[in-house]
Formats: sequence, structure tokens, C-alpha cells
Amino acid sequence: MKALRNTLLVFTIYTAIVGILFLFAPRVAESAFQTRLPDAALTMLYGQVALVIAFAAWLIWSDTAALHKMVWALVFAEAGHVVIFTWQLMNGVSTFAQVGPPMIIAAIFTVLFVVFNRKG
Repeated sequence: MKALRNTLLVFTIYTAIVGILFLFAPRVAESAFQTRLPDAALTMLYGQVALVIAFAAWLIWSDTAALHKMVWALVFAEAGHVVIFTWQLMNGVSTFAQVGPPMIIAAIFTVLFVVFNRKG
């Protein structure tokens, strides 16, 4: 269980950093992820969503018992991200460099949230 908690914490920190970059330093995010972010409004929104997911993951990591119902909303949100990123990749809308990392992170969060919900 400790390894799962550490893994969740690492992905929580990573997602928080991504959210901060997208929300407050989009040009730095472009350089870091080697991608162009043409829609400033959407980039800010994505940053805010990433920060909310990071915060929720941190709450789950901190073992707050009252969050078990909220976990399912996050599972569906993250699973939805995996489905959308996979569709974009398969249909040539985006490249793996663009959607691969967030797709992998979303898949890992989905699994971690389900496992944490069952352990609690």
C-alpha cells in the first residue's frame, strides 16, 4: 500500500506542476512539452482542471474517508480522458507527443483511484 501511496503522490505533484504551468506560464509549458498551445482560454481551463484533479488526488492520498463517493467522479473523468486521447491519437487529430503523456497519466490515475477506493 505504501508504494501505491507514493505513486499517487508523485502523479499528484506532476499534475499540479502541469496545471500551474498551463494556468500561469503557458509559454513555459509550450517549451517544456514541445507543443504549441494556440488557444489561451482553453489552455487556462485545462490548467485549472489539472489543478483540481491534483487537489482531489492529494485529498485521496491524505486518506480522507469522506471522499469515497467523489473518487468515482474522478475515475470517470480520468477514464474519459483516456478514451478521448485514444480517439484523437487513432484518428490523427493529435500525435503521440501531444496526447501520449496526459493519456498515460490519466490511465495511471484511473487505476490508482480505483485501488485507493477499494483499500479505504
